[in-house]
Parts: sequence; structure tokens; C-alpha cells
Amino acid sequence: MQDSVMKKITWILILFILMGCTWKPTVGKPEDTGSQWWKTTVFYEVFIRSFYDSNGDGIGDLKGLTEKLDYLNDGDPNTTDDLGITGIWLMPIHPSPSYHGYDVLNYYAINPEYGTLDDFRVFLNEAHKRGIRVIIDLVLNHSSNQHPFFQNALTGENAPYHDWYVWSDTYNGNGWHEATVGSEIKYYYGYFCDCMPDFNYANPAVTAQMEKVVSFWLEDVGVDGFRIDAAKHLFEKGTQLENVPATHTWFKEFYPFYKSINQEAYIVGEVAQSSARLTT
Repeated sequence: MQDSVMKKITWILILFILMGCTWKPTVGKPEDTGSQWWKTTVFYEVFIRSFYDSNGDGIGDLKGLTEKLDYLNDGDPNTTDDLGITGIWLMPIHPSPSYHGYDVLNYYAINPEYGTLDDFRVFLNEAHKRGIRVIIDLVLNHSSNQHPFFQNALTGENAPYHDWYVWSDTYNGNGWHEATVGSEIKYYYGYFCDCMPDFNYANPAVTAQMEKVVSFWLEDVGVDGFRIDAAKHLFEKGTQLENVPATHTWFKEFYPFYKSINQEAYIVGEVAQSSARLTT
């Protein structure tokens, strides 16, 4: 998984850098660009950990990213020594036990290795001043197995968060992982690894919680949207582990929800497959 993540980072950064070097769009404040701003935005993916270290601890951070915003876009359309990007996609910024951050511990906080929520607000404000939109990775499909919700789920079948995850009394093959629930052996589903148990979206409480997360980042913090990780995996049906009709229905219902918070919000889903197609 680590190799695939790094390969993806490398290729996307190369693509975005090339786009930035060949086109310098007109820059204005994000709120002045009108609807469907994403259709003309040049996005630059940032893995904060490897971008710029502001305090010498060997880990890139939000203050470092803020310090280098003029390299990405200085806000002046008459200059040519910046990349001229108009959007930033941040890989996971939440607390996580892993280096990549796709196993989330807290959806409302910033990885302390990257800084604080106040540091993020400063970065976001400075990006917007330069006409740069910001979307963040949102990992809806699963949490960390160290997340308090999953730790609660392990205490027993009647625990408040037990039904927030997908369980079986028997081992059903790849993707199923053994765990002790109370005093019994059970199996939970985690498509990517045992460290990332899948949420149970058949439970409406999971959707309600993730809607609160989306509201927090769109309304309270002010990000411009999200990149949904593993979008095709929200629901499983028997041996069908991706693109289940219930997943499509969920996103159709999710669309008016987040648009009701911010009509200008943009969300893009990761659907990694050879038969991928683009529709408008």
C-alpha cells in the first residue's frame, strides 16, 4: 500500500507541475470566480509531510506550506516565477497512526505533526487571498482500528458503536479480520487492511456522523470541498465489494446535503478502476 500511495503522489505532482508551468490563469479571490469554479481550476496535490518543514523536525507542516504558498501562486497574474496553480488538494490531514493518514483517529482535528487547527485556518485564509481553492481528503469508507468508535465496538455486541462497523460470526475470506468482541471471537470487514475497519453505512447513524464531519469542515472551517477516498467501497453486497447500487444511492442523497451547506462546494470521488469513465 505504501508503494502505491507514493507512486500516485509522484505522478499526480508531475502532472500538476507541468500544467502549472504551461498555464498561468487569471487569479482572483475564490468567491469572485462564480459557480463551477472547479472546471477551470488547476489542482496541485500536497502530501504535507513531504512538502516543507518549517521547524526543522524533519516533517513537513502547515506553517511550511503556508510559507511556500507564493511558490505555488503568489496571487499576482503578472508574475511568472510561481506555478500558477489555483487549487490545492491536501492528502489526509487528520490524526492517524500511519504516515499516510488514511486510517483516521479523529475527523475533527489536525495531525499534531502537521500543526493545529489554527495553523490550518491561517493556511486556508492565505490560500484564499491568493485565489487558491482548498479541498481535503475525506476518508468516509473506514476509520483506524485505533479510533475510539472501533475500540468501543470491541467491548461487546451491545456497545454503542458496535453496529457502526461490519461484523460476521464466521470468517468469509479476504477482507475479514479476527477480533475479540467482549469475550467472543468475531470477524470485522476491512477492505484495505485490518488497520482500517470499514464503516457500516447500512446504519443511518454512520451517515449522520459523517454529515456532521462534512458540515464542520465546510461551514465552521471553510474548506472548498473534499476528495472522497475509496468512494466505490461504501457498501458491500455478498461477494460484490464495489460499486454496489446502495453506494450510488448514498452519493445521490449526499449531493443535495453538502450543496445545502455550500452551493459552491466541490467533491470528487476516487474510483480507481480500468473501466472508469467521465460523465457530466
